[in-house]
This record gives sequence, C-alpha cells and structure tokens, in this order.
Amino acid sequence: MVFKRRKKLHWVETLRNYILPRAGWRRTLTYMAHRLRRLPDSPGRIARGIGFGVFASFSPFFGLHIIYALILARLFGGNMIAAAAGTFFGNPITFPFIIGFALKYGTLLLGRNPAEHDMAKIGQAFRDAGHSILASFKSLFGFGQSQMSGMGGFFSEVMLPYFIGGTLLGAIFGVAAFYITRPLIKAYQALRRKKLAQKARKKALKG
Repeated sequence: MVFKRRKKLHWVETLRNYILPRAGWRRTLTYMAHRLRRLPDSPGRIARGIGFGVFASFSPFFGLHIIYALILARLFGGNMIAAAAGTFFGNPITFPFIIGFALKYGTLLLGRNPAEHDMAKIGQAFRDAGHSILASFKSLFGFGQSQMSGMGGFFSEVMLPYFIGGTLLGAIFGVAAFYITRPLIKAYQALRRKKLAQKARKKALKG
C-alpha cells in the first residue's frame, strides 16, 4: 500500500495519539468532520453512528470506547466510521465533566451521598486499580501475587455508579447527537449533490 506506515507504532504511541493527537485536537476534529461530511451513507445511519460514539464515550471502560461504539453501530445499523468519530466527544477537555457528572448521578441513583467524590480521589482510585490489575496479570505468570481481592471497593464505589450514571447521560447525549446531526448531514448532502450537478452541467456545456 502506498500510504501504509513503514514503521508500525508502538501501542503506547497509538494510545498517546488517541489522547493527545500529534496534529492537535483542532486539526484532528476538523479532519474527522471533513470525513463525516463525505461519507457515502444515509444521514440516518451516519447520525446513528455518531450517537453511538457519543454514548460510548460515557462508558467507564477507558481504552475500549471505539470498540464499544463499533459493536453498537454494527448491531443497530449505524455507520461505523461515524461511530468511531463520535467517541471523540470524550476527550481530555470533556472527560473531567463526564466523569464528575456520571459519578454524581450514578451515586444518587444508588441512594448514596455524591459529596464523597472529588476528581483527585477518583484519579487516584483509577491509578490504584490499574496497578492492581497489572499486578494481578503478572501473577498469572508467577510474578508477585494477585491483588484483585482488593478491587471490590473500587468496583462498588467508582465503577458501578460511573457505569449507571454514564449509561443515563450517554443515552441522553447520544440521542441528542442523533437528532442534531441528522438534519445537518441531510442538508449538507443535498447541497453537495446540487453543487456536483451544477459542476457536471457546466462541464457538459464546455464539452
């Protein structure tokens, strides 16, 4: 392939580019918007894909948002490229708000006190959980001991309310994204078809 990368990126570099794109967020989002406008699919399928991408970005399973969105788009007839693009709704700017509100509303729905959560403690909880998962994975190969027994509190106090609140907010924002983007995509596609038809007529007259 002509445009295939000669040297495959390490997975750490791939993750870094997802969190902090080399070209910058502004250029990346502009490029994604350009790709969405030119997708050869119906406005409904494209908007549905975007909605699933936005919904998936509220999931607490970081690193799996794109996979989650692609599965949903595949199952429910959304455009998969649009679904991947929709996950960019979750980014370093919006994640603090997504995490904070998802935990708040999830905790309220569980009948608990949401005042116990703050971003510093949440960040530390995720870091500790990551270290425990890594240590438990290493233990499968005989290195150290499993630490999964200490993960109960994390799943109960963080992941469960995050999942419940994120599902609720993701559904709201996902549906909103669908109804906002569908008429915009439809209007753009109609305008583009009109311009292409005009260009073809001019070319035919010149010929």
